[in-house]
Amino acid sequence: MTQMPSRGERGMATAELAMVSLVVAAVAMIVAWLISMLMVLNLCQITANEVARQDARGDRAAARAAERDAPRGAQVLRRREGKATVVQVTARAGFGELFTVPVSAQARVLTEGSR
Repeated sequence: MTQMPSRGERGMATAELAMVSLVVAAVAMIVAWLISMLMVLNLCQITANEVARQDARGDRAAARAAERDAPRGAQVLRRREGKATVVQVTARAGFGELFTVPVSAQARVLTEGSR
């Protein structure tokens, strides 16, 4: 025969299920936040590569067009270091204004005609 649970154990499965549900929801939110951060970082790197390549070629129109592909609110900094063109793209990643962190990507390309 099965024993009836004692009075103190009633509802334990419900409480445990509630706690597990909260933990699963928190883990899902953290994973979604990390994925969004990696997507913004990837966009920053792609933009930095393309802008640096176009700047190194001397194609200003194409560089401006590539800069428009940067994540919203990103800052694109360009500079020359010797014979190289360096572009750094910095943006904030996260959910809206909550839990945002800065992400940055940099590309360095040898300027054409400087070999």
